[in-house]
Amino acid sequence: MERPPRRALAALVAASLGLTALVPLTNQSPYGDLSAGYTDHLHHAHATWVFLHRGLDAYRLPLERSARGLGYPQETGAWPQMPVNYPPGMFAVFLPTALLGRFVPMSQETFGRVGVLWMLVVAHLAMLAIFALLSDLAPGGRAVIGMIAWMYLVRLALQGFYDPAFLGAGAMALRELHRRRPGAALLWLAGAGLLHYRAVALVPVGVAALWQALREPRERRPWGAIAVVAVAGAVVVGTFLLQWPVTKGYLDTLHPSLGVIGQGARFWAVVVASVAAAAASWWYGGPLVAGLVVAALGLALTDIYDWWHGAVLLFAPMAVGVMGARAASTARAVLVGWLLLMQPLGFDQTPSDLFLDFAKHYRTRG
Repeated sequence: MERPPRRALAALVAASLGLTALVPLTNQSPYGDLSAGYTDHLHHAHATWVFLHRGLDAYRLPLERSARGLGYPQETGAWPQMPVNYPPGMFAVFLPTALLGRFVPMSQETFGRVGVLWMLVVAHLAMLAIFALLSDLAPGGRAVIGMIAWMYLVRLALQGFYDPAFLGAGAMALRELHRRRPGAALLWLAGAGLLHYRAVALVPVGVAALWQALREPRERRPWGAIAVVAVAGAVVVGTFLLQWPVTKGYLDTLHPSLGVIGQGARFWAVVVASVAAAAASWWYGGPLVAGLVVAALGLALTDIYDWWHGAVLLFAPMAVGVMGARAASTARAVLVGWLLLMQPLGFDQTPSDLFLDFAKHYRTRG
């Protein structure tokens, strides 16, 4: 199979990082983000500082209570009624900016720019992982998947979201699964789970990696990696249960999920399109891809209706060919259509809204 030159892919990612970094370096947003309204990169740095001092109370208590008395210089006041509602791996991502925000005097605007720049670095590392995965797989539509992934990752980073971290870990898990290294795949999955609760969308990859691992001779089975996944799973479930009673009360006031809405044309369009995509994916791309479609549908029906939550849709098209495919190009074409329908109906907006964000940003500056 033809593989894109790795140096060319690395140069493409480096060029993307250099160009997109111009946005936070030159914009006039009070938070450094592209749309002058997103504060996740600021909030998570503050939450990391709170966790370092208050431990699990950061999960048990609303932020306004767990942060009391700490006097973090870059506190934004965002979501005071919520505890930390991400797994502990988030603290590793934001530890560098948490320390900068505490010990290096700077304005909140400058701190926001630093946070977005850090998110861009994380996103471009994830981009390298996704491009490396795609370069290993059967040709036929890989460039389209790569372009859609670029739009998701860049938009997420420029708005201050760290979701690319678990997307990149998921891509690495798929790559190791493709290379028949189930132990390494399981370790990457443990990392993805510790980074984000929405990594639950990768459960089908975990099942495939475990199946692959248990087919190895007993002496070659990756028992250590299986143990790590079990421990990571316990940590993820434990912290989720700690924060859920407080978080649920707040989420009930936000955009309801499709499962809460039920019925209606949008609900049935999402369900029918996903069932059809899963069936076509099973035939053309295999059961792993179909499982990822079903997992994404599950999140669409249970998660709140926000555009950045739809990034989990990327996993299904990225997985085509990981465990073989009857017709990779056909499977990817089906899944691109499914993704472009699911994003606005199941999660709001579209991947190409990145360019609308750019247009609004530069029109405002003009």
